[in-house]
Amino acid sequence: LAPPPLHSLQAHARGSQACAPDGEGSAVRARGEEFGAMGASMTVCTELFAFDGADFDYMRFDPRGGPCKISKGSDPQNEVMEQQPNGPMLALRISYAPVSSGIGARPSPFGEGDEVAVAFVDKVKGWEPMGWRQERVARQRAALGGTQGGSALWPDGPENHRLGLAQRFWGARVIASDGNDGFEEHWCLMQVAVNPTDRSEEATQRACEDAHLAASYAHRFNLQTANSLGEGADPEDVPGVKVCIPVACEVLGSTVPDVARLGDKVTLTTYPAADVKKFVFEGCEDFLELPQAFFHYVAWSSGGRELVADVQGMQDDDGVTLVDPVILKAAQTTVSDLLGAAMANATGVTTASDAPEERFNTWHPRCGQ
Repeated sequence: LAPPPLHSLQAHARGSQACAPDGEGSAVRARGEEFGAMGASMTVCTELFAFDGADFDYMRFDPRGGPCKISKGSDPQNEVMEQQPNGPMLALRISYAPVSSGIGARPSPFGEGDEVAVAFVDKVKGWEPMGWRQERVARQRAALGGTQGGSALWPDGPENHRLGLAQRFWGARVIASDGNDGFEEHWCLMQVAVNPTDRSEEATQRACEDAHLAASYAHRFNLQTANSLGEGADPEDVPGVKVCIPVACEVLGSTVPDVARLGDKVTLTTYPAADVKKFVFEGCEDFLELPQAFFHYVAWSSGGRELVADVQGMQDDDGVTLVDPVILKAAQTTVSDLLGAAMANATGVTTASDAPEERFNTWHPRCGQ
């Protein structure tokens, strides 16, 4: 792989005009600000949440709060809602919170060991694209007759299980301590695996680690972008890539078992927009140079050993903010792989060894050089 073209990096760095069609960046930011204002307008609990033994009588009602909503029926994300009594729905303890610093990370406000309350959950229509990748994997699995491992365009073997992991994406109003005997609110993305057996510590930690690794790539990418402008360019002032860092949480108590149950593991991410846009997904997305260059950079800087899949998020004048990326790692080549590749050359069959190149070319067809 060649490095991302220098002139493309310079174009991104000179301003938002290189990153978005006219008006799109400001429109996305306006939607994000509107979304943040909605969270800020919600009432704040004024009393400490108390945990009392195994019954989890852990939260006192906020008398000023409005009715919560939770879905009815077998699908907890259908459109039918019913009112619930005032009071939080879930109690969570942060079980894993990787520390991500640098200019490529949008860190979480929560730390390992923190206990927080989820006062409200609801669907966010603009986040529906986040589920597209699991649909693609399921469709591929049905067409090809089962799991295809690393040789498929959408790998769904054990090493890349997260790409096809079926999840639900909830907007969650989270209340946490502000560290000064008060409370603060955060409007978060809460991800819950559809299959209860996938609500594990391992699965949630992998989501955190993928974001952490993507943020480390983003840090280096942003530095290189600024360096391309010459001395004196401040990376903090140059449009770049930031990755939202999630935390893994254990459910300590739940009044909404259709969403999550006691002992389940979920993730929380502070994501600042009401919409998710696909930047690099199937190769047919509107071409935006900044996320495309970042995708190329990860493949180039890792020597082709890693790809950042499903590059998605929001765009504004500061660059792009990514959420829930997946890092695909090339499998270690074995003797069996070499023999299989030799046979495949005669038949034209795609093998695990050439699948990363096929994905790169399919998902990133126009390189901007």
